[in-house]
Amino acid sequence: MPRLVRPRAKIQLQSIGTFPLDEYIHGVMFSPDGSRLAAADASGQVVVWHVGSQRCVFRNPTHQGAVLAEGWHPGGQILATAGEDGVGRVWDVDSGEERAVVPVGDGKGWVEHLAWESGGERLAMTSGKTLQILKWSESGGCSVEWETSDHKSSVSHLCWRKGYPGQIFSSCYGGATLWQVGMDSPVKTFPYDGALLSLSISSNGQYLAAGNLDGSVHLWSLSTEQNWHMAGYPCKVGHVVFDPYGKSLWTAAGPDLVAWSAQKFEGSSGRLLSSHLGWIQAIACHPRQPVVATVGEDGLLCLWEPGKAKPRVNQELPVSGGLSCVAWSPTDVCLAAGADDGTVALFAVEGMGEK
Repeated sequence: MPRLVRPRAKIQLQSIGTFPLDEYIHGVMFSPDGSRLAAADASGQVVVWHVGSQRCVFRNPTHQGAVLAEGWHPGGQILATAGEDGVGRVWDVDSGEERAVVPVGDGKGWVEHLAWESGGERLAMTSGKTLQILKWSESGGCSVEWETSDHKSSVSHLCWRKGYPGQIFSSCYGGATLWQVGMDSPVKTFPYDGALLSLSISSNGQYLAAGNLDGSVHLWSLSTEQNWHMAGYPCKVGHVVFDPYGKSLWTAAGPDLVAWSAQKFEGSSGRLLSSHLGWIQAIACHPRQPVVATVGEDGLLCLWEPGKAKPRVNQELPVSGGLSCVAWSPTDVCLAAGADDGTVALFAVEGMGEK
C-alpha cells in the first residue's frame, strides 16, 4: 500500500518594506535584540531603522568612501563601522553621538573587517596586514589594547574564539593564526600553501574551516592534529559557514552551494545544491532552525534545508542588479537583504518550522 506523505508547508516571504540608500549595500545587520536593522553602503552612509515601525532612527554619512564592515555591540546600543578612509568609528545609535574615531594601522589603508568579542569588552579591526584590538568601555570609549602586523599578506577574515577570552583567529595567504591579546607570538598556526578567503568555527568549537582562493575548503581540528581538504570547486570559495547546530558546513563557490556534514568529514562527500544563476554573494544561517539563506548576483534569494536538493524558497527580488548581502533577525522570523542598487528589503518569513 502506498505510504501517505504529508506535504511540507510552504515557506513564504512577505514584504515588510523596502528602504533606499544611495549606492551598493555592503552589509545588513540586525541588532542583538532584533529591534533594529542597520545597513551600510558604498557612499559611506550608515542607516538604522526600527523594525517594527520601519522608522529611520539613525542616518549618518559615517565615512569618506565606502563602509566596508559594521557590527553591533552585544548590548545593542553601540554600532561600530569601518571603511575606505582608514578608520574605525563607534556610534551611539540612540543619541547619534560618535563615541570613537580610531585609525587602524597607519590610517591610510582600507579597514575591511571588524568583530566584537562575544562579551563586548573588545573590538577587533583589520587594515592590510595589521590586526588591531580595541578595549571598549561605556565610560571611556575605545583605546588600543594590542596590535600585530605579523601577517604574510592582508588579513582576509577574522573571528573570535568563544569561551577563550582574548583569543582571535585571523587568515591571510599562508594559513590561519590563533592570537592571544597581549602576547607577541601566536598561540597556534594553521599553515596552508595558498590564500585563505574566509573562516568559520563550528558551534562546538571543534573545527576551524577556511574557504580558499584555489577552489578548496580546508578544515582543522582544534583539539587534535587532524585536518581535512576538500577540493574540486569550480572557482574560489568565498564563503564558509557552520550552522548553529554544528550539523552542516555550508560553502559557496561561484553559483554553487555545497553542504557538508559536520558529523563526519573524513570519507564523506559534499552535497551540491544548484539554484542560483549567478555568483552567490552571501550566506546566512537561521539562529534557531537548520535553514540557510543565500543571495546572488542573479537577484535570487533562496532558503535551504540540510539534505534537501531544492530550496524551500527561490524568489527573485525586484531590484536593479544583483543582491549583495543577507541577514536573519536573531529573535523573530525576519530576513533582510541588500542589493547592488542601494535597496534594502525587509521580509517576514511565514511557514518556518512547519512540515
